[in-house]
Amino acid sequence: MLEKAQIGSIQLLFLFLILEGATSFLYAPSPTVRIAGRDSWLAISLMPSVYAMLVVWVGIALARRFPFQVLTEYLPEVAGKIPGKLLATGYTCYFIMLTSAILSQSSSFVQIAILRQTPPLVLNLILSGVAACGAYLGIEVIARQNELVWPLWAFSIVFLAILALKDINCENFLPFLENGVMPVVKGGTASFVYRGEAFLVLMLYPYLKQKNEAAKAAGLYLIITTLFNALAISVTLGVFGDPVTSHMLFPYYELARYISIARFFERFQSLIVVIWIAGTIVKLAGFYHTCSIAAATTLGSSNQRLFLLPITVITLLGSSLLYDNFLKLVNFLFKVLPYNAVAFQLLIPSLILLVSAVRNKGGKQLGNKRT
Repeated sequence: MLEKAQIGSIQLLFLFLILEGATSFLYAPSPTVRIAGRDSWLAISLMPSVYAMLVVWVGIALARRFPFQVLTEYLPEVAGKIPGKLLATGYTCYFIMLTSAILSQSSSFVQIAILRQTPPLVLNLILSGVAACGAYLGIEVIARQNELVWPLWAFSIVFLAILALKDINCENFLPFLENGVMPVVKGGTASFVYRGEAFLVLMLYPYLKQKNEAAKAAGLYLIITTLFNALAISVTLGVFGDPVTSHMLFPYYELARYISIARFFERFQSLIVVIWIAGTIVKLAGFYHTCSIAAATTLGSSNQRLFLLPITVITLLGSSLLYDNFLKLVNFLFKVLPYNAVAFQLLIPSLILLVSAVRNKGGKQLGNKRT
């Protein structure tokens, strides 16, 4: 850990929630509905929650062994100098790749929703620039900003759901489990990439003031995010039905466009877009911060801010070259990234945890805080 900063357990909880929700609410529902149909509310709640629980449990167990170091710092100690440095390099590249995809998701949403004539590069420059500034100011500033953003973001989700209640058709959920359990299981895997982003606890744990409250924050995160995901997809299915929802790019945003009360209260989507853009900026800032910390610790530098500019440029290039159209982005998110995600979010940390326990690495630092 390079930065002298601290965050509270509630701030960590809010960061967990926005790091997943800012993009999962936009991109996860459609592929889930295409696979699980009218049972998508169960699909997005069951398997992703089990997966997230495993990721969080492994992440916290590993972080507790090295409470004042981030993942890329102690990998050489656990796995050996050369293998550890290679793994740290791999994680740094993975963080950068993931940040590039998040940037592309954010700019694609803004372009499709409200700024159709604006070139993606312009949107990428604006979003990455603002997020990089947040990352430069540090994790405390990001966490404090998110204390304002996440409650507004959460309120927008609940507010839309309440307004849509009158239009829900319960027949859209029947018959229950018509095609059996397998579509529910397969449909849930579409959210693994997003639910597994809680593995960033491996990079955030050292900044937590009340380290004994990490498990409580993680437990609340699992409950809240499961309820929010189930609420969002249930309301969307109830209003539109699974055949229509499965062909929407951003179902919950379409719900905001659809809502109209007495033809007076309508067109809520503009306000919703502003709130959700703020959420994606916080998410981007958190990932840029993680990228810079990972790069600095891997290369042995004492100043993570030096890496922000080159990382920002790399993510801009990656977003423009790798995901130059929406189809490529969606294909990457749901056909390529899930395999990488399971490896980096769960399998490798599980292996590192096992090796550290067998080799008796870590654990002794619990009473000796680094300065």
